[in-house]
Amino acid sequence: MSVIRKSSEECRSFILSNVEKYPSDISKRVSEKFNISRQAANKHLQKLVEEDVLSIAGNTKARVYTLKAQVAFEKKYTLEQGIAEDTVWLQDIRPKLGKLPDNVINIWDYCFTEMLNNVIDHSSGKSVVVRVSKSAVNTRIEIQDDGIGIFKKIQKQLDLI
Repeated sequence: MSVIRKSSEECRSFILSNVEKYPSDISKRVSEKFNISRQAANKHLQKLVEEDVLSIAGNTKARVYTLKAQVAFEKKYTLEQGIAEDTVWLQDIRPKLGKLPDNVINIWDYCFTEMLNNVIDHSSGKSVVVRVSKSAVNTRIEIQDDGIGIFKKIQKQLDLI
């Protein structure tokens, strides 16, 4: 395993934190921020591409860097078959998140199971789609149901329609 100098770690951290904001001129930004040559900045970028953390598109002048998806998961669940939010969490979602601090996992666990439980109990839908996407910087979980929505449900229950 190679040892990365502190300045290299800082440089790569800066790249990962800023590549979405500056995809086409991240090399210039790195060069200016760390007072290094463009060639040195490009070596850091190339290393992140080799490590499968960044994607690269375009030629020299039109080169664009993006965070590479580490996880891209999507699954549709049928609500009529009685899914359980904790089972979905433990079997399908938790393993996709990988190694994260315990407090972060606890937050994801609580948020995910509460939202999916609300869909199961209140959406009046037939299915729900769960998506997980993760890069070196961001983790995103989406829950999309085909239910009627809270406002329509209240209108219907109170005979306001």
